[in-house]
Amino acid sequence: MENKEKKGGFFEQIQGNINPVVLKYYYGPKMMESDTSFPYLVRVMKAHVIMLKEQSIIPKEAARRLLSVMEGWGERIPKLDPSLEDLYINLEHLITVEAGEDVCSFLPVARSRNDVEAAMWRIELREKLLFLADAILEHVEVLHKRAEETVDYIFPGYTYGQQAQPVNMGFYLSGIAAPLLRDAERILQCIDRFNKNPLGAAAMSGTEYNIDRERTKELLGFETVWEHTGDAVASADYMMEAAGIGISVLVTLARLAEDIINWCSNEAGFADLSDDLIDSSSIMPQKRNPVICATVRSQARLMSGRYAGICSACSVEFQASRDMTAAWTDVLECVETAKGMCRISGEYVKSLKFNKDVMEEILYKGFSNATELADSLVLEGKLSFRQAHRVVGGAVSELFSGGKGQDALTWELLDHWCHEICSTGLPLTKEQVDNAKDFRIAVERRDCQGAAAPSQVYRMLELQKEQGQSVKKDAERKRSVWKNAEEKMHQCVQTFLLDGRP
Repeated sequence: MENKEKKGGFFEQIQGNINPVVLKYYYGPKMMESDTSFPYLVRVMKAHVIMLKEQSIIPKEAARRLLSVMEGWGERIPKLDPSLEDLYINLEHLITVEAGEDVCSFLPVARSRNDVEAAMWRIELREKLLFLADAILEHVEVLHKRAEETVDYIFPGYTYGQQAQPVNMGFYLSGIAAPLLRDAERILQCIDRFNKNPLGAAAMSGTEYNIDRERTKELLGFETVWEHTGDAVASADYMMEAAGIGISVLVTLARLAEDIINWCSNEAGFADLSDDLIDSSSIMPQKRNPVICATVRSQARLMSGRYAGICSACSVEFQASRDMTAAWTDVLECVETAKGMCRISGEYVKSLKFNKDVMEEILYKGFSNATELADSLVLEGKLSFRQAHRVVGGAVSELFSGGKGQDALTWELLDHWCHEICSTGLPLTKEQVDNAKDFRIAVERRDCQGAAAPSQVYRMLELQKEQGQSVKKDAERKRSVWKNAEEKMHQCVQTFLLDGRP
């Protein structure tokens, strides 16, 4: 390298001369990861050139030639050379080949790779986040449909793996939909926070050229201009927030997957998966392994580790850095993986076959009606809750010690314990005790706002559907703004190109 004729400074000297070992193990693989981002780079550079021409910063003919080359690529990704380090240097090289060095030399005016990358990243990220929102909303629709179908399928709700209280499957599934809908809302809020134009920040401190940042904002579909130029190129919070939303989605999907895996176990037998969503064993012919659910769970765990790496990479000095650039593809992978796992999760929720009788029968193996008995002693028997809790708890403890179950929890046993605790007889009739022990009645009585009663589940489903429609409407508005901006820029490019014809 030292023997080669120098044609400029360090920037020119290193182009195409990267150490082959670095090229093999870093730039080559990185280029393969990031080449799909090339169209976003082209979009940003088109807007920049249009603005430069309109502001009379570069000659009209140079702008026409630059736009002509970039327009000619369409959405096609040209062959990229990893020895040229990154997408932008490849873009300059390709334009130089087609339009000449003199024309291409106008391209770097009033900008830096720092603000160009910041702009293209935000454009790509906002689009991919809305694709994730689409996947979330479709999954929620599946959850809602299954919730409506199973609102009378009662089974134990669990805490710490122990039967806690009877609920219904509609209540459970609508509960899974709730955090997913919040994640969809977070996506819109996250986009609102970062969908601002960083172009014009240049390396960090802006530029003395008479640029029009409002114009590039308009052409690229940003809501406003990112005011602080240092923050525009150094900020990492939007990367962590976007990746964090992907992780939040994945964690919810993993928790659902974990429960489905348990439901499909031989011991529980609450549900079965369709044949196209299981795996079997090469040695044990009876196995119906819920491997697809486990795949979603595993991706949540792996991406959570990736997210920790993103946060670490973003903890550098407050400036543009290689660490953040290297982490960018991981940010996209968190979002893309969440979208893919959403699609897969929706498929197995859709196909789940619930075993209604088994789900209900297992309630009789525990004492998940104990809270309802205690509540009945308070509401109908007028005991204090602590007295009621001690009465029912004493009876259940005795049965547990004796290896007995639900059927042995009789009026007589409760009456005995009421005498022990309160020195008085049980203040409930046998009919009242039977009603309190009835699991369906127990679920229906949980009728406060947001509770497990079917009436509340139906009400919450309607609210969630309204919430989903609101998200969908805002997403459509955003897409419309971006599409209009892209069409406007295309028309602007075509006008410039036509003006240059003889």
